[in-house]
Amino acid sequence: MIFVAGTLSIDPGVVRDFQNDVSAMLAKVRAERGCRHYSLLVEDAQSGLINVLEKWDNDAALVAHLGQPWIVEFFTRYIGHVRESTVKVFDIAGERPLPGM
Repeated sequence: MIFVAGTLSIDPGVVRDFQNDVSAMLAKVRAERGCRHYSLLVEDAQSGLINVLEKWDNDAALVAHLGQPWIVEFFTRYIGHVRESTVKVFDIAGERPLPGM
């Protein structure tokens, strides 16, 4: 299991279009083989801060996702608007409930 997590800082002027494009592709992404969770959340529209959290079965599922035509188009459209990124892939050995839950 892997997580893709971090933040993106994008030009505030494209946040609304970014949100609309994420909403339009969300169902397709979540239906991809190996996708367990997918969220690109606008945390602060005024500054362009986007919170990224994705959960994939493995690297192969993530690589297949990144090659999907709608993802390539999405990246092509917004890569020039990214100011900063802390997004990384994290290997997860397992999961457990929150303490006390």
